[in-house]
Amino acid sequence: MNLLEASFHDKPLVAVGKYQFILNALTEQVPAVSPGLLREAATRVLRVANLDGVTKLVGEEDRGAILVAAVALASDLPLALVRWNPSGVPGQIAVEFAMEYAHGTLYLNGVERGDQVLIVDDLISTGGTLIALIRAIRQAGAQIRDVICVAEKIEYGGVARVQAETGVAVKTLVKISIAGTRSRVIPA
Repeated sequence: MNLLEASFHDKPLVAVGKYQFILNALTEQVPAVSPGLLREAATRVLRVANLDGVTKLVGEEDRGAILVAAVALASDLPLALVRWNPSGVPGQIAVEFAMEYAHGTLYLNGVERGDQVLIVDDLISTGGTLIALIRAIRQAGAQIRDVICVAEKIEYGGVARVQAETGVAVKTLVKISIAGTRSRVIPA
């Protein structure tokens, strides 16, 4: 098992309501994320991403910002983040979201009409945040070229939900089962 898969395998799960939250280095910095792990995640995202025509990376600031920044540095592409708090900047796009442990409004700046976007995220569970992000990017008048999530909690069906609600296919690098008390990486 390589470094990325190992970072998600056999990790503690914490119940948040009726959902399982996975403690791991990449998304929670438990333990602290190593430069090697972050580098491997960014490299593997870029290995599977369709970069044809991409002009901007987009992700979310809560847990995915460090990954999006690493991908931006490795690809030399500019990035924009959807934020959890409004800045009041003119042209800011607000979209409602609901995921397994939170709901509210997300705010997007820095994406403009005509941008060709690669969405990068660390983890997909139910798909709620990603669906809102896709709607915000479309509202900005940008096109989505590809969507890559490093890891996927398979029991929550987020990849299928995003496809059904937006028509956008999501690529994932690591599939994780969260049935039980510890995570389990599903071999490819």
